[in-house]
Amino acid sequence: MTSQIHVALIGMGSQGKEHIEAAQKHTQIKIVAGVESSAEARKALALSYPDILLFDNIFALKQASQDLGLQGLILALPHHVYEENWQDILAFNLPLLKEKPLGRNYQEAQDFVLQANNKGIVLQTAIQRRHHPSYQFLRNYIQQQQLTIEEIHAHLHLGKKPQPQQANNTEKWRDLRLWSGGGALLDTGYHLVDLLHFLIGPFELVSATILGNNKLDDGDLIDDRAWLTARAEQCWISIDTWVYGAEKSEQVSLLTNKGLLTANREGVELNGVVLFATQKAWDEAMLKQLSEFADNIQQKKAQDETIWEQLPAMRLIEEAYRLASRY
Repeated sequence: MTSQIHVALIGMGSQGKEHIEAAQKHTQIKIVAGVESSAEARKALALSYPDILLFDNIFALKQASQDLGLQGLILALPHHVYEENWQDILAFNLPLLKEKPLGRNYQEAQDFVLQANNKGIVLQTAIQRRHHPSYQFLRNYIQQQQLTIEEIHAHLHLGKKPQPQQANNTEKWRDLRLWSGGGALLDTGYHLVDLLHFLIGPFELVSATILGNNKLDDGDLIDDRAWLTARAEQCWISIDTWVYGAEKSEQVSLLTNKGLLTANREGVELNGVVLFATQKAWDEAMLKQLSEFADNIQQKKAQDETIWEQLPAMRLIEEAYRLASRY
């Protein structure tokens, strides 16, 4: 039996906990340590995950890394924290699995990639949709059937209800553009841009309308809705991402030479006929993502093949913010 790969989790908020839950079901990856700066949070984490050794800072983890036999790091920190800690993270000289977005803007994302690449450290971005069975089936179907695509409409609505800001909100950094880098477009929109790159390849932005609390983006607000129009080599693309709304919903619709092809996390249909059905949950996608990380570690890869696809996604999103803020 192959020995488990020991990794540490830096950042143990809601996204970090998703990685813990996934790792507990994975046969190769084992999270043996974690970093959480809040003493109150560490106390709760110790009760929920007694097998994970907890540290209050990155330096303490670094000192214990050899004893722990660490072979990789999973990163799930607030967006603005990476800039000041990136060199300390690279100092571990271990493969990295980083939660999206790759950076708050294109320049930061490029710096992270180049600095890791210069040190020979593999950097992988955690983006689950390209690992989900529905969208993997959709990509293979498009390629196998050699479909001609005329239009694509993609939406992702979180269906959240507006909540009053709390003074003790642990994620209040998301309300500051300088710290977060953006709102809906950089968060949910990132998933759609990456998914379409995964499905059909590169495309160019044509126009962008971005709103926050029904106000047009002024370059400083935190957006809660974005509409993008783009053009690929063979088709027009529409992207709609929204934090609020009556219900949670996502779908990719492709008008093809064989009819209307639709997909979401429950399956794929062609002209209303089910081609593929699966579970909506992220379990399989998260496990595939960890398996890819395990492969990067075991193969001692110098770089992750998909990391360079993240820079075009960052460039397009940054261009969308630039275009929208002009109005």
